[in-house]
Amino acid sequence: MIYVAGLLVVAAVGGVVAWRLLGGGSSYQRALGALPAATLRTTYTDWALVRSRARGTSLDDSSSQGQVAAFLGRAYDRGLTSGSGISQSTATLARRYGFSPLDAEWEALGQSRRGQVDVLRLSGDVDLTKVERALRRLGYDGPRPGSSGGGTWAGDADLVARISGDLGPLLQNVAVLPDQHLVLMSDDTLYVEGAARVAAGSGSSLRDVAGVDALAGSAGDPVSAVQWSSTFACEDLRMGAADSGDQREAHQLVTRAGGVSPLEGLVMAQAADRSIVVGMHFETSQQASANLQPRVDLATGPAPGQGGSFTDRFRVVKGTADGQDVVLHLRPRQPQVLSDISTGPVLFATC
Repeated sequence: MIYVAGLLVVAAVGGVVAWRLLGGGSSYQRALGALPAATLRTTYTDWALVRSRARGTSLDDSSSQGQVAAFLGRAYDRGLTSGSGISQSTATLARRYGFSPLDAEWEALGQSRRGQVDVLRLSGDVDLTKVERALRRLGYDGPRPGSSGGGTWAGDADLVARISGDLGPLLQNVAVLPDQHLVLMSDDTLYVEGAARVAAGSGSSLRDVAGVDALAGSAGDPVSAVQWSSTFACEDLRMGAADSGDQREAHQLVTRAGGVSPLEGLVMAQAADRSIVVGMHFETSQQASANLQPRVDLATGPAPGQGGSFTDRFRVVKGTADGQDVVLHLRPRQPQVLSDISTGPVLFATC
């Protein structure tokens, strides 16, 4: 009887993994399902779309550094890769690690107060046993004895510096999950191990946090996105980071707009056609309805703390309130709008 119960538990865990990573929403939503529930800020990059939009589909680990650099330059100029934690390491990863954004489906970089982890979903033709052999050759300490494929490969800052100068701290520790076809990277061994357990279906993921999945659904299938869970947007994008003059102007603009309620979640997502969706989650549907017009007004006026106005950066096409969410559809006037408006202070996202 105990044995049967154990089988049921395994089946349930397997179902969670399948729902998070293989179905149950967009690629973006499934990426959020691979991150720990403690994640407060997530940046997402759909590398398959980036390669398509920036003429990188023909590149692989045999491509020259010049070809890779040219592709990354095109992608950056189009504002597609600002959220990646490893784009600057693409050539070295492809040549020495056996995986990179050149053969990734998507990347999700999740940051919390406890640590950060970068999750890379690789295409099906990447051999993760070769990746593990590469990690061993490079000098990483392998998983604990008795591990049956997959696990965490631990290094440190000195190891990463010896391998290449273009590798960042995230490459200090690498967890390989063959069954999910994921590679996780972090500068903290314990954090990446915990994140790997979540990605494998054990424990709560970011999709389980109130408001996160609904906002991700409103984002559709973005090529890049930034999402804040719970009230962290109020902290990260706060007008308190602006100088005193800009704070006074912001206060006057918010008062003139009729006041706003605190955010309980926020997403900014750019589609392949460059349009941007901004989704805001509130505590109640009444707050969402009351915030629609003030948020539209703030997004079509001055941008204290950033300079100029938001109308210099984008045009608000429409805004809607649906349940606890307000969704604004923007048409950018310049390529780097997402990276611009996802860095505080941001008046229309103020609390």
